[in-house]
Amino acid sequence: MAGLTRERILETAVRLADRDGPDAVTLRKIAAELGVHVTSLYNHVPTRDAVTDGIVELLLDEAKLPITAVAWDDWIRQFVDGVTGIAATHPGAFHALQQGPVQGARATASFEVAMTALTEAGFSATDAFAAIKAASYLALMIGMERSMVARGEVLETHLEELPEESFPLVRSIAANVGDYEYVWAFGVDTLIAGLRSKLGS
Repeated sequence: MAGLTRERILETAVRLADRDGPDAVTLRKIAAELGVHVTSLYNHVPTRDAVTDGIVELLLDEAKLPITAVAWDDWIRQFVDGVTGIAATHPGAFHALQQGPVQGARATASFEVAMTALTEAGFSATDAFAAIKAASYLALMIGMERSMVARGEVLETHLEELPEESFPLVRSIAANVGDYEYVWAFGVDTLIAGLRSKLGS
């Protein structure tokens, strides 16, 4: 089909995931959305895994992760902000980032910047890699929760139903349980503080 490109197919996949959920992203449903036969897709995205990898590429491009020299703590903040930002704007497609490690030079460019910043600051290569993994875990977990918030699917914890005499401290935070922004920022601040402490030890 004239005008059928890999980018158009992947943009359709992202739109499908955001609209109907990640399970809606199949080659047949993408083809139906585009009004083409499924075999028309194979030259561009031969498998469902190829679609997932492509979605990750698109999302990471949109996230604007740091790919030029930056201080290691700024990298962590920018990385988490970028990843969790796409969770908010693409709550269905974000699921693709949870399917496996990122692949390829484009996706890995920001991690090379992070390795450089961390090792230049004094971290060993092993600890720098561990720090990046810790930031990635945090970003994915915050992103998962942020995507749920965007879809209106967050399960509420009904602390007010607990007896106050048995759970006085837990009940005391009931009014703040939904303050996700504070909790997310606290996690990032704590990771950076912990890494600073390790650097100085």
